[in-house]
Amino acid sequence: VAEYRVDRFDRELATAIVTMNKELKRQELLKEEMVHNISHDLKTPIATIKSYGESIKDGVYPYDTLEASVDVIIEHASRLEKKVHSLLLLNRMEYMIQDGKPGKADMKVVVEKAIRSVKVLKPEIKLITDLTSCSYVGSEEPWRVVVENLLDNALRYAKTVVEIRLTKDELSVSNDGARIPENRMAQLFKPFERGTGGQFGLGLSIVHRVITAYGYGIRIHNEDEGVTFIINPLKLMKETEILN
Repeated sequence: VAEYRVDRFDRELATAIVTMNKELKRQELLKEEMVHNISHDLKTPIATIKSYGESIKDGVYPYDTLEASVDVIIEHASRLEKKVHSLLLLNRMEYMIQDGKPGKADMKVVVEKAIRSVKVLKPEIKLITDLTSCSYVGSEEPWRVVVENLLDNALRYAKTVVEIRLTKDELSVSNDGARIPENRMAQLFKPFERGTGGQFGLGLSIVHRVITAYGYGIRIHNEDEGVTFIINPLKLMKETEILN
């Protein structure tokens, strides 16, 4: 009996190691692909900025007028800034989360600051809020990044409205855009997965990294029209609800 138990343990251990090795290789390949694609994405705005700048210096306006050509440079510089910011932020979050005891964050204040930061991105979208004064485990800055990324994502896909609701046990952000296929939900929070339009977005992976470190989970619910991202303490969530 003892030998059978040892053999069974050895088989289970070997299977676990093989599975882990496959997942590590998969993540490494995805990471290499992400780095390749990010490098390509960075080259495009840099090349555009350089070529437009050289043309303007020579007195040639590649986009009809001086003002229109400069607008193109500004647009590509903004794209470049956003990509670099996301990469730096992902790295910075690791240090901020692990920096001592997390304490408590005043979430009503956090959400209100985040709304002021992002609502100018799409002023035509109506923002509805229902906020209760409460505190969540964690530091203010990481939680603000979480809320800003969720709002940014909601605004990107919303048709007319985004709703954000806060209670002591739940933070939800909804939009009335397209629904998300069930088989894509868990993949959205993986750092090296290809997102909508073939882009490697890091915003939702930052969200997942922060909330899980503070003891919270996230789930996605497709509404009749639109999608809701819901954050709850892990202790209040069913195992089947948690997106890993």
